[in-house]
Amino acid sequence: MKNYFRFKFFSQNNMKRQLMTLFICAIIIPVLSLSTILDFFIYKRTISHYKNLAYSQDKLIYSTVVSTSIHLHSIYETTTNNLQLQELLAVSNPDFDTAKITSEITDSFNNVLEKTAMLTTLRLYVPENLMHNVKNNKYILPITKEEKESRWYKKSQEIFGNFWISDIRTGQNEMNYWELYYCCRIPIPKKNTYAMLLMSISNDYLRNLISNNNYQIYLNVNEEPVFISSDRHYSGEKFPLDLKDEMHNTGTFMLFGKKVIGSFETVNLYHSLDNLHIFVADTNALPTTYNLLIVFSLIVLLALIVSAVIIFLYANYFSERINTLRIAMYKVSKNDYEIVDTIKGDDELTATFHDMKIMVEKLKQAEAQIYQAQIREQVIKNQQQQMEFKLLANQINPHFLYNTLEAIRMKAFIEGNKDVANAIKLLSKSMRYVLSNTKTSSTTLEKELDYVSTYMAIMKLRFGSRINYDIKIDESIILSEYMVLPIILQPIIENAISHGLRDMEENGHIILKIRLSKDRSNLSAYIFDNGIGMSKEELRMVIAHLNTPVKDSEHGIGLYNINNRIHLFYGQEYGITIKSKENFGTCVTVTIPLYKVSQDTMEEEEL
Repeated sequence: MKNYFRFKFFSQNNMKRQLMTLFICAIIIPVLSLSTILDFFIYKRTISHYKNLAYSQDKLIYSTVVSTSIHLHSIYETTTNNLQLQELLAVSNPDFDTAKITSEITDSFNNVLEKTAMLTTLRLYVPENLMHNVKNNKYILPITKEEKESRWYKKSQEIFGNFWISDIRTGQNEMNYWELYYCCRIPIPKKNTYAMLLMSISNDYLRNLISNNNYQIYLNVNEEPVFISSDRHYSGEKFPLDLKDEMHNTGTFMLFGKKVIGSFETVNLYHSLDNLHIFVADTNALPTTYNLLIVFSLIVLLALIVSAVIIFLYANYFSERINTLRIAMYKVSKNDYEIVDTIKGDDELTATFHDMKIMVEKLKQAEAQIYQAQIREQVIKNQQQQMEFKLLANQINPHFLYNTLEAIRMKAFIEGNKDVANAIKLLSKSMRYVLSNTKTSSTTLEKELDYVSTYMAIMKLRFGSRINYDIKIDESIILSEYMVLPIILQPIIENAISHGLRDMEENGHIILKIRLSKDRSNLSAYIFDNGIGMSKEELRMVIAHLNTPVKDSEHGIGLYNINNRIHLFYGQEYGITIKSKENFGTCVTVTIPLYKVSQDTMEEEEL
């Protein structure tokens, strides 16, 4: 009762509305709810994935810059501890060869520059009053008025210690590049002063280590301009983030008015008070995520639309079938017969069931009457066929034919025409086999092959050298022990002569091979002729009509009849297969199960 009231809403509508309502409640609403939840989780998971990738890229840059700063600091310490350099700059009247010492120091600087791929600039700037011992070279240079106007020199006056700045370097073809410089104070205690060691890191070196086409990368020191960026034109510009507001963070940022996913990191450079700012931004992450969600939503929407169309078409089709069935059944059940039982509900299926009960009772009575009438009709047809067969048998008296042919044969033999006598003998033997097997469904393989040999001998007499034949039988087969359908091989051979060898003037050849399968359960007969063969299209047509007779044609009926007889007697898995090649020949294979001669059959044969 509860179920009745629970589905009462559905049963009060027709089937079309029921199906559409059920589709909305059971499919559309749950799928849309589930897709919304999945959209949310996909968005969260994808954003988290992009954040992790940006953070990993940030850490890669962090480790690269830190290791670079450590290596540059080791060069600074080596230069600071160079005693030859201290003597060269501090001693007023040296007792050593200054040119040699200058050359050795220059060579060491040159060696460091060549072996350190990250360096593009390595210079030691010395006060002019300490340059009197230094010979002309490209690494140890005086602090001139021009150098005193540079950014690094002014900052060295403000900071006691080493520091990092970004500055312009003029490269080949007078091109300017922004690079990161490490400025180190080299104390000269004996003169109570210092020299400045300037080292710049190659942007190409850094790019090779940290570049990634999927990210926008920006690096600067303190409040300095950006010295390296994925966009080369942005080098020398202000850092894209407000450094006062940003701390260590991985998440969503505003970059040039566009929302991006990125990672920001502040690194304290080795042995200095300077901070390196690293910002890695994935500008494609959010658009890719939104596109993914849009594609997913479109797929879900498309699936719902396709499903809705299918359900709608099916509902129309189903409703139309029910109405048609109801009208048809109502017409059949117009008589007033009392209905005993029915089903609950108020829809088309209830009415259909009501009409069906009426129709079934009437059909049972009608079918019983029709079945009895069919039996009576079939009995009458069988009787008529038997009478017609007897009349036909009486018209063709086999003994009359045999006796007549034998008389003709003896007359030809007496007159010395042995060929005619032999031909009549073969024809008589052939007709005797055909007529004696008209009423039988099986014969021995030995008799069937004897009939084939007789037929081939007749064809040899008829066509002479145009036709030759061979019959090859597996030695393990005892022909008299196996039963086959009568007259299934001769029509195939006749077909080979009529069609395969029709255009051959001589040397036509037909080969019949009898073989057993490996498990000795099946018998295969191969009929091969070396005639004209068939094209692929002709072979396709012949195979297509093995199970369907050719209309309005005298060709192909024999193969169809044999194949059909085999299917009816042995089953659909047995029958005829054909292979043919144009201008080479045709091979027809007959496959049937191997049945042994039963005791009853042997007794009938003896009788």
